[in-house]
Order: sequence, then C-alpha cells, then structure tokens
Amino acid sequence: MYTVWYRKLGTYLLKALGENLILKKDMDAVGVALYVLSWILAAMFLKAGLVKVTSRLFAKEHQQASKRFVLCADVCPTVLIGYTPPPDGYMFVIGVIETLCSILLMLPLTNLHARIYLIFAVLMALAIYTHGVLAQFGKMVVPVCLFLACLVLYKMEPLTLSKMPIK
Repeated sequence: MYTVWYRKLGTYLLKALGENLILKKDMDAVGVALYVLSWILAAMFLKAGLVKVTSRLFAKEHQQASKRFVLCADVCPTVLIGYTPPPDGYMFVIGVIETLCSILLMLPLTNLHARIYLIFAVLMALAIYTHGVLAQFGKMVVPVCLFLACLVLYKMEPLTLSKMPIK
C-alpha cells in the first residue's frame, strides 16, 4: 500500500506538469518530496526576487521591501570591507540574483541545479546574518528554514527531470 500512493502521486505530478516533464520511473516518496520542494522553493524565490526588482507586479510589497532594505544596507556584509551599498541598489542586486536563479531552477538544466541551491543557501546565510545583526530574531525563522531546505536539496540533488526535448 505504501508503494502505491507515491507512484500515483508521481503519475499525477507528471500529468499536472505536462507531458514534456518525465519523472524517473524508480522515483520514491523522498524523490517526489524533493521534486515538489524544489519547485516550491523556485516559486518562492521567484516571487521574492520580483518583489525586489520591480514595483509593477507587487507595488505594496516592493515599497515595504524598500523600507526594510534601508536598514539591511547599513549592516550588509560588504560593510566589513568598507563598502556600504545604496539600499535600492542592494535590493535590486539581491532581487536579480533570486529571479535569475529561480528561473534557471525551473529549466531542465539539471547540471546547474546544485549550484543554484548553493547560491540560495549563501543568500539565506547572509539574510540570517543581517537579521541577527539587526536583532530581528523573529524574522530569522524563514531564512533558517529556507537555508536548511537549500542545503538538503544541494546535498540530495533531486535530478528528477530525466529528459525534456528542446523545441
């Protein structure tokens, strides 16, 4: 019974994601969970990146992020080497990195996925550092969870996209 439900879940995911995505046939429940987690992380980082890059899609969130990054720029790790970035530029650079990496994570370039998870883990480590310096310990919960998820995905490398024809 245990083996039946996750195979059904894998078949359902295959149908839901389209015929071009082919899940590995020997994929177990952990593989399905890692696959779903990787797509959730990609979607979360895409939204977070778009919020930081443009105000056209998420105007209210962009404005709130701009206010938060005024504090973040003052304690940016580059301050340790003597450079304090402008808050808008700092937010834009972080947003571009998050957006590009999440788009690359959604593509079937599986040889890049491990590197992208590592980039996301570094970004989350820097976010943890920033919240720690600002004594915003309650805001550290989400970056810590995302950091751990990125490390798991980096270490496990859920290469669940076996073939995808390029058109």
